[in-house]
Amino acid sequence: MKVISILNQKGGVAKTTSAQNISYGLTRLGKKVLLIDFDPQGNLTSGVGIDKRALSCTIYDLMKDRAYGHQKVALEDVIIEKDGVDILPTNIKMSKVNLELAGIPGKENILKEILKEVYGYDYVIIDCPPSLDNLTFNALIATHKVYIPVQTEFYALEGIVELMDTVDLINSRMNPDLVIGGVFATMVDGRIKLHTEVIGQLREFFGEKMFQTFVRRNVKVTEASSHGSNIFEYASRSNGARDYMGLCKEILEREEV
Repeated sequence: MKVISILNQKGGVAKTTSAQNISYGLTRLGKKVLLIDFDPQGNLTSGVGIDKRALSCTIYDLMKDRAYGHQKVALEDVIIEKDGVDILPTNIKMSKVNLELAGIPGKENILKEILKEVYGYDYVIIDCPPSLDNLTFNALIATHKVYIPVQTEFYALEGIVELMDTVDLINSRMNPDLVIGGVFATMVDGRIKLHTEVIGQLREFFGEKMFQTFVRRNVKVTEASSHGSNIFEYASRSNGARDYMGLCKEILEREEV
C-alpha cells in the first residue's frame, strides 16, 4: 500500500480537485483507493457528493479517539464508499484538532497509527490542508510520496521552496521514506504565453520530478465537483478527463516500475 499526499500550501491550485480525480482515475485503472479528506474545509467531501453537515463520524472523530488511546470509533464507522472509491470524510470539526490535540504526546503520528489499521488498498491519497501545520505534519509522517500541483502563474514557485524544506525536515527527522514524487501543472491555457513560460521554468527547476502531463483549464472539472461527481463520471470525453487520466498513467509508471 502506497500513501500519497497531494500538497501545496498555496490555495487555488486545484489541489482538492486533483486529489479527487487522481483517486478516481487510479480506480479506473484497476487500483483500490482510499481517499482521505484531511482539509478542515471539507471541500473534497462535498466534491464527491457527501453532505458533510450530516456526518456523524469523520476523520476528526477517528483521530481524537486514537489520540486518547481509545478504540470507540471503528474505521468502518467513518469510511463511505462513493462510486468505487472509499472516502474518509471530514467537516468543519477538523479545524479544532490542532488546538484539542496540542498537548498530546506523539500528536504528529496519529494518522500514521490509523493507517496501520488499513488493509486491502493499493493507494491511499491524502488531500492535505493548504498550510504547514500539525495536520500537514501528520500527513507527511504517514506518507511515502508528495505530489505537488502548481498553477501556471507568475508566482508559481512562491512557497514551494518552503514546502520542499519541510519535506526535507520530516524526511531527516521523522519519516526517512518521505520524498517528493512529482510536480504537475494545473489550470493551463496553452494560448497564454505566460503559462508556457512557467511550465518551462518548472521543468527546468524540477527536472525529472516534473510530470509531462499537465492539466488544462477546463470548466467541466469545476462543474463535476460542484455536482458531487468526478470528471470521469461527469464528462468522460472532456480535456479534463483526458488530462487526469494521462496524469494517473504517469503516476503508475513512477510508482510501479
